[in-house]
Amino acid sequence: MARCAAQRRRPARPAFYVVVEGRFFAKTPLDKETAAVSQLVLLATANGSRAVAIYLPDGVALSEEALRQELPIDEVPEGALLLKQYRDRRPKRPDAEAAVPRLAVGDPFPAFEASDIDGRRWTNDDLKEKVAIFNLWFTGCGPCRAEMPELATWKAEMPDVLFFSSTYETAEEARPVLRAQGFDWTALVENRPFADLVGSGGYPLTIIVERTGRIAMIEQGTSPAQRSALKAKLRSLR
Repeated sequence: MARCAAQRRRPARPAFYVVVEGRFFAKTPLDKETAAVSQLVLLATANGSRAVAIYLPDGVALSEEALRQELPIDEVPEGALLLKQYRDRRPKRPDAEAAVPRLAVGDPFPAFEASDIDGRRWTNDDLKEKVAIFNLWFTGCGPCRAEMPELATWKAEMPDVLFFSSTYETAEEARPVLRAQGFDWTALVENRPFADLVGSGGYPLTIIVERTGRIAMIEQGTSPAQRSALKAKLRSLR
């Protein structure tokens, strides 16, 4: 009986582990300010083990308090495989050969067909002669969640713009986060092709499309300055 009681008290396994500086954690060891200037990439194995890789900027390191939260790698399902992915997907330094971007300003926005959280289908035809913005995110992304309340205010200010959020996750996974953050943009779910656009730069990724159907602006990551620039660009295109 004592053994059964101990098993009931065992903490639930997190949906996502977090990897920072090659160390595993059950939740992010960073504060909101630090996380906002870090790059995030989703790691996943064929067997369903998942982790959020956080790559810190030069000069930023984990605190002693954060290090005390580290999990042994043998407590993480497929930890060795996730760690290999973490190392393989580490962003290149500025002096390294630049990666080829998935998207570029001036390119036509990629052809797409996706369903929103209420089941409506959306395609490029719905964007014709309209300004649109897409915010790509996932539930384990702290900076994504942190920016949502601010982004939500833009929709009321610019009702003539099409506002979309997009995640590869299901409606059941996305809905609680969207409700909690008051993020009422049209929510595209199970939209896996858009996840391929993120590349190694990490989440969130925000894209503005002008009336011609071409990309007018791309921002990878989030910060007050980036959000201010995105909002200004939207206003200029209306």
